[in-house]
Amino acid sequence: MEIIVIPCGPVMANSYIVRREDSPTCAVIDPADAPLLYGELQKKGLTCTHILLTHGHFDHVWGVADLKEKTGARVYLHEADASMAAGKAAYFSAMSYGLKPCTADEFVREGDRIEAAGLTFRVIETPGHTQGGVCYAVDEEKTVFTGDTLFCESVGRTDLGGDIHQLMDSLFQKLYALGGYTVYPGHEESTTIEHEKQFNPLNVYRDHPWFS
Repeated sequence: MEIIVIPCGPVMANSYIVRREDSPTCAVIDPADAPLLYGELQKKGLTCTHILLTHGHFDHVWGVADLKEKTGARVYLHEADASMAAGKAAYFSAMSYGLKPCTADEFVREGDRIEAAGLTFRVIETPGHTQGGVCYAVDEEKTVFTGDTLFCESVGRTDLGGDIHQLMDSLFQKLYALGGYTVYPGHEESTTIEHEKQFNPLNVYRDHPWFS
């Protein structure tokens, strides 16, 4: 599997170009800068067929509308974040100067499997950072794209439409079940589930009665 990470957009969100190495097509996860990503696709001779969104915050959907227009790719998003991505939520509107709203072609839910670029992306519902947050696991490669649910030794904020209890449940019950997986987050460097089980500061709450 080939993974090209391009930090881009107004707050340097990680956008990912993902494909099986022999595939002429690719999926793009959280496109934050359409011209930059489209230029990379042209350079590599790749066709984007799927745009997978981990959530609807402006910094992760900044380039969706333009990239879809250029490539015709189908857009996948959880329904709970649809209004945010479409520019109808207050946070999105306040932070999206000149941003084109985007809409999903298909809504995803827990357990869905999306066949794209020679790979299978399994949807894991991980609410907490947003109500419609999801992660995409490529099980055969032991890889998971976590958006802003999980970072290296951190997690996403929950004060912009999120819920800390949901986030901890998503972390401890769902992501920590992925033993041996490499994590590609929405910002900063990659990590592993095993590393996070040992070093993530939020682990102090794992057995706290508040989250039980």
